[in-house]
Amino acid sequence: MTVSEHVVPSDGVGIAVRDHGGDGRAVVLLHGGGRTMDDWDAVVPPLVAAGRRVVTADLRGHGRSGAALWSWPGAVGDLAAVIAHRGLAAPAVVGHSLGGLVAAVWATRHPECPLAVNLDGHTNPTGPFEGVDAAAARRTMRGFLDASLEQAGDPALTRLIAEFDALDLFATYAATRCPLVVVSSARPEMEELLPPEVAEAFGAYRRGFARRLRTVAAATPLLRLLDVPTGHDVHLEAPGTVAGLVLEEG
Repeated sequence: MTVSEHVVPSDGVGIAVRDHGGDGRAVVLLHGGGRTMDDWDAVVPPLVAAGRRVVTADLRGHGRSGAALWSWPGAVGDLAAVIAHRGLAAPAVVGHSLGGLVAAVWATRHPECPLAVNLDGHTNPTGPFEGVDAAAARRTMRGFLDASLEQAGDPALTRLIAEFDALDLFATYAATRCPLVVVSSARPEMEELLPPEVAEAFGAYRRGFARRLRTVAAATPLLRLLDVPTGHDVHLEAPGTVAGLVLEEG
């Protein structure tokens, strides 16, 4: 396996790319927020062994890619630049968390894409809610997010949260133009780390989100849902499952 490293220019931002070679059907792997392309180290080998052309990249503002405030058009443009630079023909796009949201947005614009996968990517947990007073739960989650942003004092994080607010994820799923698999983690590990009131609201969000997602999937033939018995880092806990999904579906 011949691996090559590149920096791909994208609207003034350099995107760090690792091309794992191969001449089979291509797949691009996108990591989550605060992570790097190294997250995919356990997923790449079985894909390459199966003959796939695998390319990984650091998202803008992450890893060895250039600093840039987040935007969905910017991130999708970065992905398009990587695909063009590496000469990939209609690759599958698989992303974790933030990268999974990029994959979902990509799926609304590229009917030629054979498969897009969102591994447990969510926007802000401010609704829908189930089993609680929705207005109270929304105030709790909004207050928690605002306090976290104030404590962090990071303009890039503030911009990212604003971009999450601007993305209607259910409408994005309903608008998919290629096969899209949304993978949800079944282990609610986040609640264990939150203050009790916030944990209760977050649990209500998980239930409400799952219910709405099932409704959208029932009306969207190209959308498939998959629950896995892992925490949020699906690709780290079950790399074989993720690789198998790509090989089976894309």
